[in-house]
Amino acid sequence: MNMKNKLKVFDLFSGSGGFSLGLEQAGMETVAFCEYEDYAQKVLKKHWQHIPIYKDVRNITKNILEDDGIEFDLICGGFPCQDISISGKNEGMKHGNRSGLWFEYKRIIAETRPKYALIENVFALLGRGLNIVLSDLAEIGYDACWTMLDSQYCGVPQRRRRVYILAARDGIPRGADIFKFIQRSDPTLEQRLLHIDQSRTWSFEKGGNSSYPFTYFTRQRSDEFSCKGVASTLTKRDYKDFTDLILDDGGLRKLTIQERLLLQGYPTDFFDNLDLTTTEKYKLNGMTVPVVKWIGEKVIDFDNGKWDNYSIPDLEEDFDWE
Repeated sequence: MNMKNKLKVFDLFSGSGGFSLGLEQAGMETVAFCEYEDYAQKVLKKHWQHIPIYKDVRNITKNILEDDGIEFDLICGGFPCQDISISGKNEGMKHGNRSGLWFEYKRIIAETRPKYALIENVFALLGRGLNIVLSDLAEIGYDACWTMLDSQYCGVPQRRRRVYILAARDGIPRGADIFKFIQRSDPTLEQRLLHIDQSRTWSFEKGGNSSYPFTYFTRQRSDEFSCKGVASTLTKRDYKDFTDLILDDGGLRKLTIQERLLLQGYPTDFFDNLDLTTTEKYKLNGMTVPVVKWIGEKVIDFDNGKWDNYSIPDLEEDFDWE
């Protein structure tokens, strides 16, 4: 960033730090985390050694943060999706359940009044709580805009649709196109996305060209698999079950931890030298880093007043597709 100091970030529901990793790559600075699980805290302590970690969002207050000298411009987090997700409990957002922790998130935003709040959740939020989140943000005086992004078009071969909401304390001017809706609606974009899809088509012919070294076999039913060029959505449950098998020179197998990290845009050594079980590594499954980086860049543009003069995006320049 230039022209202004870096935006300071308070990362809630941090997991393994994917939100902070992406926002820092965009040019922001993390000043605090909040993460309940001890095994996830081990990852944060390794990569952000001097950044404080709060354990429970229910115990965070404005006074506590002020006493600890924590000041931030942007608060971010993907609140729990278990009660929203189609594969989850289907209870919806209610006080007292996991997804109901959104109301604690809202309370912290209302108390601390950061310049921005960045919120993420599963695609099912569109019909199972987006109206609640947007209404709550309006109630506490924040303008908001939202978008849905799929990781497979943001630099990694994984189908992962997620909803992102940006709330702004000082308002969003009429006509501001923070998430590039106009440019993403350009007719030529569909052809470029189709080209990306076709480039990922697996060929079983000897010597066939492919952008990737293996194909994904995605479970459709217990006894049926579909051959795909991209991975299905990674989940925390993969440690006890699996959605994808992959085929390489060694035959059929499950994804390795390093491959899962790559599919989320992390370095393959991110969990190295940590006392984590395989199950815990599977459960550390949150943000796709390149997606968050792209959003972070758009927030920085908006913060610098660059929101009304975008050109048609160059997909090959915006993201590394290979």
